[in-house]
Amino acid sequence: MCNLLIAEDEKSLRDKVAGNVDWEGLGYRLFVAKDGEEALEIIEREPIDILVTDIRMPGMDGLELTERAKCINDQIKVIIISGHAEFELAQSSIRLGVEDYLLKPFRTQRLLDVVEKTRAKIAAERERREHQRRQEELAKQHLERRVRDVFGWLANPQSLLQHAQAPIRHRLAEVLRTGTHSELRAEIALLHEAIDENAANPDNLLIILSDIVLSTLTALKALDLDVEQGIDVMNRLLPADPRDQVAELKHWVESFLLEINELIKGRQQGSAEQLIATIKAYVDEHYRSRITLGTLAQQLNMSPSQLSKLFHEYVGENFSDYVNRLKGQKAKELLKGTDQRIYEIADYLGFSDAYYFSAWFKRTVGVSPTEYREGLGKGR
Repeated sequence: MCNLLIAEDEKSLRDKVAGNVDWEGLGYRLFVAKDGEEALEIIEREPIDILVTDIRMPGMDGLELTERAKCINDQIKVIIISGHAEFELAQSSIRLGVEDYLLKPFRTQRLLDVVEKTRAKIAAERERREHQRRQEELAKQHLERRVRDVFGWLANPQSLLQHAQAPIRHRLAEVLRTGTHSELRAEIALLHEAIDENAANPDNLLIILSDIVLSTLTALKALDLDVEQGIDVMNRLLPADPRDQVAELKHWVESFLLEINELIKGRQQGSAEQLIATIKAYVDEHYRSRITLGTLAQQLNMSPSQLSKLFHEYVGENFSDYVNRLKGQKAKELLKGTDQRIYEIADYLGFSDAYYFSAWFKRTVGVSPTEYREGLGKGR
């Protein structure tokens, strides 16, 4: 069943769209709300797939409802209903991720066609996500086979079960992810001590090696790096029989961890630069939308503070300052090179109204948009 919510303050229209279609027979579970507040309450408790909302409603309008609904469920699809007077406003709602809009008056069949098209899109997206999940599961199984093939000498599962408490507890994965070279050297020294202390106990040595392997794979995966490449490094440096010579085993631990550290640090540097370049390109193209650091951080699976620090480190200014500077430059270009009205420029740049845009421009540039344009005319 597809969960469909219709938010409409006009009772006659609400009854029409709810009663003129056999929604349940077509595979829909129908919810109806008389205003935005009621609709939001339903969205908070029910997994709504499609929201059909009038753009003009008392209290919370359709645009605010859309924005707040997507904060609760970013997968929700929205269809806007509008009258002729709100047609341009309905078109501008596309930047909020609205799928489609209906112009009053409309036939119920037209609404059904748009809802069915949206449901088909939802089904296709779910199929793509399921396909991706299956591919990731197959990749995981392949990786597990590789690990078993390469590291079969470490320990069999029974051996690990018999020694649930490993002889050491170190923070190797954390050091590999965020630590310094000297911190890694200190961890290697601790591992060498543990190997020396357990040289006479092969089972404990196997547990130590397993701990190193698992910690390393965990660090690589957490950083979204190529785990297979890490396995190749492990395999290439393996001694012929790591339990024969303690010195040889200690040398393997040191060489392996130092090479993995170089791999991580080099990739992190390149990844960060590439990430910032991608973010800047995205912002340069979409600065007119309501881009926020929090939204970008969520999409990138990062914390806002982490992304903010990284952006400032590579760009040299705060994210909000960067976006404001782009908007300011474009606003000046439009004021200078076009005869567009102030409210048209405000709408183009993504501001909610001309008054807010004028206050923002004066705070940013030092004069109002009108004063800036008049000043250009006087040669200032």
